[in-house]
Amino acid sequence: MVGIGAVAGMFSDALSSIFGTSGSQGGAQNKAVSGNGDFLAEFSNQTQQKTANMISALDQNGDGTLSASEMGLSPQAFAAIDTNGDGQLDVNELNTAAIKQEITTSTQNLINKYDTNGDGKLTAAELNMSASDFAAIDTTGSGAVGLQQLMAASPLNSLLAQFTSTANSLTTAPSVANSVQALNMIA
Repeated sequence: MVGIGAVAGMFSDALSSIFGTSGSQGGAQNKAVSGNGDFLAEFSNQTQQKTANMISALDQNGDGTLSASEMGLSPQAFAAIDTNGDGQLDVNELNTAAIKQEITTSTQNLINKYDTNGDGKLTAAELNMSASDFAAIDTTGSGAVGLQQLMAASPLNSLLAQFTSTANSLTTAPSVANSVQALNMIA
């Protein structure tokens, strides 16, 4: 059986393959689980660099933010990222949207990898976890966790907290879906 820390390792493995971080799977797992923050710090730095590059490439008026027209997004997609409603996307809003996208993608990859019965949810058996460790993730007590519960368990939530003041914004599915849709439009 594996403990709750191993789930963080599974997320790290999924993130490594998505985000292209260096090192072996075990190295990524050990970084995330060790608590030293190396993996999350690297992920944060890469996210911030990508955001800075995006602003540099798209900021036509040089104000350091992006408007809907500079982004080429629909008003609905833009509003999903413009959390303060000022009509401009700043670096924190873009970082938040990027991290939300990575949480969603890595979580779905985790489900795809370990969901042996194809129901779109994971059980303690599929994750090879003890019932007590699994209970920390299975907040509804149903015996299976889906996308939202796993997203809430992602180690990237600590990064998300750095870029947003809304602690539970991640668990709002339409917000996540709209942010992902908006970022996919510009990717």
